[in-house]
Amino acid sequence: MSEFENNELREEKTPDEVIGKYFDVPSQEKQVKKPQKSHFYRNLVISVVVLALCLGSVSFGLSASGTMGRLIPKTKSASTTETETETETENGGLYSQGDEAVPMALVADSIYEASQNRVQIIKQVKPSVVAISTVAYSEDWFFGTTEIDGSGSGFVFAKDAYNVYIATNNHVISGATDITVSFNENSAVAGKVVGVDQNADLAVVSVTAADLQAVGITEVTIAAFGDSDLMQPGDPVIAIGNALGEGITATSGIVSVISKQINLQGKTLNVIQTDAAINEGNSGGPLFNDKGEVIGINTAKFASETIEGMGFSITSNVAAPIFEKLAAGESAPTLGVTVQSVPTEYASVLGTAAGAYVVDVTEGGNADLAGIQAGDVITSFNGESIFSSTQLVECVRNCSANDVVEVSGLRNGSPFTIKVTLYPPSVS
Repeated sequence: MSEFENNELREEKTPDEVIGKYFDVPSQEKQVKKPQKSHFYRNLVISVVVLALCLGSVSFGLSASGTMGRLIPKTKSASTTETETETETENGGLYSQGDEAVPMALVADSIYEASQNRVQIIKQVKPSVVAISTVAYSEDWFFGTTEIDGSGSGFVFAKDAYNVYIATNNHVISGATDITVSFNENSAVAGKVVGVDQNADLAVVSVTAADLQAVGITEVTIAAFGDSDLMQPGDPVIAIGNALGEGITATSGIVSVISKQINLQGKTLNVIQTDAAINEGNSGGPLFNDKGEVIGINTAKFASETIEGMGFSITSNVAAPIFEKLAAGESAPTLGVTVQSVPTEYASVLGTAAGAYVVDVTEGGNADLAGIQAGDVITSFNGESIFSSTQLVECVRNCSANDVVEVSGLRNGSPFTIKVTLYPPSVS
């Protein structure tokens, strides 16, 4: 048992003895010197050598002190708050190192200021973020009707005299029969889907001003969109949302990649990659920059035991215009298919290596009504040759509701052409 574990077994020792036992500290005890015989000439020579060394040391010390640097804060003027590092030269003059050398005290101040800035941003924007709860029903021949509860996030981006409009992901509210929106983590009101863009995985939900007043909410905070194109790798970001359905929480990180394309359930999305934690329930919530502006809509993450810190947010420059159209009741049309690039191993059988391979067809969707089938390869859309699934999604995105388009492709190696009406998705 060590002395630190039991004080009763510890011997009485001075502080110096204890320190000397556990740390490598030179002893300060005086050594006892034995009497020595006189050696006059030897001592004389040693004295001369020591004197020469001392003079050399003084000279070296003076020379070295000529390049010793010191940190001098630059006088603040009305137009600048910079701090320069200045170093004395041998001649006593000063030369500037600009901003390359930063005093540690200033670094500490900047860290503290950054922390306080995050605190202020979260206080400012958190009231604009809402929790979304959904209820869906699934029919099964064995279990019958099953109720499925879901949770997600959203944020207020607009309002008028009658409604407050909330931005979120389409997959948060897709298939939901009942939608509830919670403000301030307490006051819950019924939500209604205004419009959806399935291709972009975006949706707008509204709540009425009357319902908000009924639960005591007379004012709402509206989040502002920022310019996602101005973001750079390393920029700080804050993700706020209804993580795990347990209320609004915030996580912070940086931008890892400013522009990336991911494929989510057959949809190609332009996203920002971040290491800020994005968990289940964060979908639809905002990603803020250091100005408190929304620069992304948190949508997905890579989940694996070997992967950490890879979350994805749809860029605000893509999402904001879509949200505005959806709030105006302009639901974006959809083809109703899940597509991917043509599998290499199927190219010879399908008759082409280019095009959009149909993996799945949404039951009751536009493609299904027109006769498009899983396994088809779409090679042309409204006269434009299609070489990839990404290109097809972009073509559909540029269409308007109720447009009639011509879709051509190959089915088991044989060509086909079908006309498809792009009915807007039902939001009732």
